[in-house]
Amino acid sequence: ALIEPLGALGFFGNFVYQLGDSLRMLTPAFAALIVGGVLGSLGGRVGQQASDQLDSRTVRIINLSVAALAGAALFALIGAAIDWFYQVLDPTITFVIPATLGAIGGALLTLRVEPRQPLPLGYWVYFALRTLFNGIRSVEPLVMVIVFVVWVGIGPFAGVVALALHTVAALGKLFSEQVENIALGPLEAVRATGANRAQVIKFAVVPQIVPPYISFLMYRWDINVRFSTIIGFAGGGGIGFLLQQNIRLLDYRSASAAMLAIAIVVSSMDYISSAIRRRFV
Repeated sequence: ALIEPLGALGFFGNFVYQLGDSLRMLTPAFAALIVGGVLGSLGGRVGQQASDQLDSRTVRIINLSVAALAGAALFALIGAAIDWFYQVLDPTITFVIPATLGAIGGALLTLRVEPRQPLPLGYWVYFALRTLFNGIRSVEPLVMVIVFVVWVGIGPFAGVVALALHTVAALGKLFSEQVENIALGPLEAVRATGANRAQVIKFAVVPQIVPPYISFLMYRWDINVRFSTIIGFAGGGGIGFLLQQNIRLLDYRSASAAMLAIAIVVSSMDYISSAIRRRFV
C-alpha cells in the first residue's frame, strides 16, 4: 500500500510496514534484556561483596536459586519466541515446560562449579555468537534474498539485507579466528614493559590483525560484487534483475550490454582490491 505513494523508495516503506509486528515483539524483549543486564551487573557486585562474608553453603544455595531463575527466564523467552512463530497457544508447551527445563539446567550448571568461582560468561557469549554465525553462513545469499523478497518486496533493499547479513556472519568468523591465532610473543613483550590492557591491545594485537582484516574485507567486497549479480535473478534488484528481464524479453542486445558491464565492474574491483592490498597489507 505504501509502494505507490513513495515511488522509488517504496521498498523501504514496505519494509517498515512489514516490520511493525516484529518491532512490537522485539521491543519488550530488548527492554527486558537491557534491564536484566543492568540488574545482573548490580547483582554481581552485591553478590561478590556478600560472598566474601557468607559461608560456602549459603553462597551455593544463593547461586542455585539465582541460576534456576535465570535459566527459567531464558527458556521462557525461547518458548515465547516459538509461540510467536508457530502460534502454539498452549502455555504448557510454550512456558511451563521451557521454564522447568531452564530451571533444571541452571541448577545443574551451578552444581558443577565451585560456590565462589565465577561462571565463564565470556565463553558462553563467544560460543553462542559462533553458533549463530555458523547458522547464518550455512544459508546461501541466494536463499536469503528469496526470503527477504517475500518479506520486504522485490527490489535492491532485499538484496542489500541478504548480502549484509551473510557478510557479517562470514567476516565475524574470519575476524574471530584471526584474533585467536595471533602470536603471543608481542603480547608478552608489551606486558613486560608494564602496559595496561588497552595498551597491549593497541601495540600488540591491532598491528597483527589489521593487515589480514583488510585482506578479508577486500576479498568479501569482491565476493559481494559478484553475488550482487546472482541475487538479482531472485528479485534482489540491481543489474542482475535487469539482465534477467532482458533475457526474458529476448532483448539480447541489452542483455549483452549488461553482461559486459558486469565483467567490467568485476575486473575493475579485482584490480582496485589488489592495489589496496599491495598498499596496506
